[in-house]
Amino acid sequence: MNILFIDSATEACTAAVWHNGTVLSAFELAPKAHTHRLLPMAEQLLCEAGIDYNQLDLIAYGRGPGSFTGVRIATACAQGMALGLDIPVLGISSLATLAQALRGQAFQAGGGIIHAALDARMGEIYYGRYLVDDAGVVTPLGEERVISPELILSQFATNTNEREYAIGSGFARYPALLRAQAWQSTSPDAYPDARHAIELAAATPESHWQDPADAAPIYLRDNVAQVKAAAPVAG
Repeated sequence: MNILFIDSATEACTAAVWHNGTVLSAFELAPKAHTHRLLPMAEQLLCEAGIDYNQLDLIAYGRGPGSFTGVRIATACAQGMALGLDIPVLGISSLATLAQALRGQAFQAGGGIIHAALDARMGEIYYGRYLVDDAGVVTPLGEERVISPELILSQFATNTNEREYAIGSGFARYPALLRAQAWQSTSPDAYPDARHAIELAAATPESHWQDPADAAPIYLRDNVAQVKAAAPVAG
């Protein structure tokens, strides 16, 4: 199976190729350069893997949440390529991608809850909690949401036997979140990386793959126009 994944939902521009179980990936912090870097990055990885677009079985993309413009860039690129190739697409959550980066630590430690957070601007964060399944893949523990840091603080358990992990720019933006728990480990400077997202794509059953026409970004906020005005342009 051959999969291409592309993502521009945050300040990071990242892509990966899954070629029969081998992963090649690239990651670059490139605010405002996604439109110039994303596709050349993908093409370079395909070249390194020794395959071309016509050999792809699936194109996966970072569906968000994240920057309004950045999420749309990856979604539109994936949709356009998949339509031309007549192959399916698959949207991968930015928060799940973050959580997947810590799945090894959690799995080896015997489990725990991974908290993923991205700065959503406007005094809020994009937030989700995840568990690691027996296959070493993160699964959501409840719905992803956009929420105020203060509300998250009020919901943190003061006493728990669970191992707790924190990852993502939402924790860097609001350090009080880091001080509120006895975290097993923290990665507040992390951004979604395609090498973790493509693991999620490869583990997703074909029955969940989508027609390219159904490719859609996930914003979490209902008022997208307000987000567009407030969020930085990533592309």
